[in-house]
Amino acid sequence: MFGTYFYNKNIRNIVILFGTVFNDIIVRRVNSSNVTQEEFRVPIAYGPAEKFLVRLREATDISKGKVGLTLPRMSFEFTAINYDSTRKLVTTKQFKKVHASDNTKLTTVYNPVPYDFDFTLSVMVKNSDDGTQILEQILPYFSPEYQVTMNEMSSMGIKRDIPIIFTGLSTEDSYEGDFLTRRALIHTLTFTVKAFLYGPTSDVGIIKEVDINKYNTTTSTTKISNTDVKPDPTSADVDDAYGYTTTQTDYY
Repeated sequence: MFGTYFYNKNIRNIVILFGTVFNDIIVRRVNSSNVTQEEFRVPIAYGPAEKFLVRLREATDISKGKVGLTLPRMSFEFTAINYDSTRKLVTTKQFKKVHASDNTKLTTVYNPVPYDFDFTLSVMVKNSDDGTQILEQILPYFSPEYQVTMNEMSSMGIKRDIPIIFTGLSTEDSYEGDFLTRRALIHTLTFTVKAFLYGPTSDVGIIKEVDINKYNTTTSTTKISNTDVKPDPTSADVDDAYGYTTTQTDYY
């Protein structure tokens, strides 16, 4: 089991999938006449909210290459993984695909193992209206889950609809009353992604001929018949339309 290297990038792709869901959030600012003065996409990056809050408190000093963080922005973080026995699949079933460079072989992989991946999404804003704009572009899509189609194993052509389940929201206001302190209003949303992890792939030869010899008894060495089965045409691949040619030879 262990000792054979493989890396399907399943976890990496799940993290990317989660972040991509929230990479097109817009904030619009209007004046008292409801005329748009500013509109921009909210940046999102991977990492804990605390990392960005530290940068928020840093003073801008161009001469030293230090640029203060601007709000609003979002960050997300992968926080936990747990096995989900309720979604267990038949372990002996395999996915099969013609080998990418050798059509006489099949690439196979067994059914994946179900895991729940927990994520936090932190929405950091400096005023409440920015925060509510962002939340209202996210929460209506989760009731409480949102389905996203994912290329689980692109090398095998396996796609699956992955549920992202919203599990909670908390809000924190870091403003402490000092006029020199920059305010950061933080909305923390938690989610569970119900995804799968795959094991290693393996290559096996494609059976293109079956040859059956029949004997009188289990101990006999004298054949009484032979049956030979081949695909028609013999050059057919797994995904082609083909039939079978059966040749029967009786010796007695």
